[in-house]
Amino acid sequence: MNLISAKKLRKSYFIGKDESIILNDVDLEISEGEFISIMGPSGVGKSTLLYLLGGLDTPTSGEVIISGKSFNDMKEKEVSKLRRSYMGFVFQFYNLVSNLSVEDNIMLPLMLDGKKIRNYKDRVDELLCYIGMEDKRKLTPRELSGGQQQRVAIARALVYDPEILLLDEPIGNLDSKSGTEIMELFQKINLDMNKTIIQVTHSEQSARYGTFIYRMLDGEINSIEEVKG
Repeated sequence: MNLISAKKLRKSYFIGKDESIILNDVDLEISEGEFISIMGPSGVGKSTLLYLLGGLDTPTSGEVIISGKSFNDMKEKEVSKLRRSYMGFVFQFYNLVSNLSVEDNIMLPLMLDGKKIRNYKDRVDELLCYIGMEDKRKLTPRELSGGQQQRVAIARALVYDPEILLLDEPIGNLDSKSGTEIMELFQKINLDMNKTIIQVTHSEQSARYGTFIYRMLDGEINSIEEVKG
């Protein structure tokens, strides 16, 4: 069974009587452990597709199925719960809380869910070690470089141990050296933790850290390329 499926996924808007089609009946199937890169020109629908797969937006028609469960059959509360526990999101902008420490930013999803933080201490320690920032746990975002801030955002996305990571231009704000280090970290997460990763990127180099490249054009998936190791 595929971990993620999209069937006839369509997203459009009406401006007056004119329909603007963003996604045009997209079908895709993603298996557990794959690392998918979605590429294409600006405005082609890449981020829209990512947000639909992550339940952050709803399609005009069609459906998204995660582990056999269709978003169409779920109430908003159920989608929200699935999104929090089953998916992690990493964006171009790190979205860290400036007055919270590194470890508190990582624990933020737990705090918002009312979890007992002490029950997750080992998990946070493990993630700080994994991203190489155990000695920076008490620092605030303003004391970190962009690459370090993105590492914290990645750890935050992993704190619930999700099955799926969704990345929207995750190195778009980084210099080339930091960007390479972050892509190597994602590749390591994919291989070490068997996380299924879907990223939107403009970078051919970044796309080749994954297992497949989906190229989009005019709201459709135009081709699928397997990345050879």
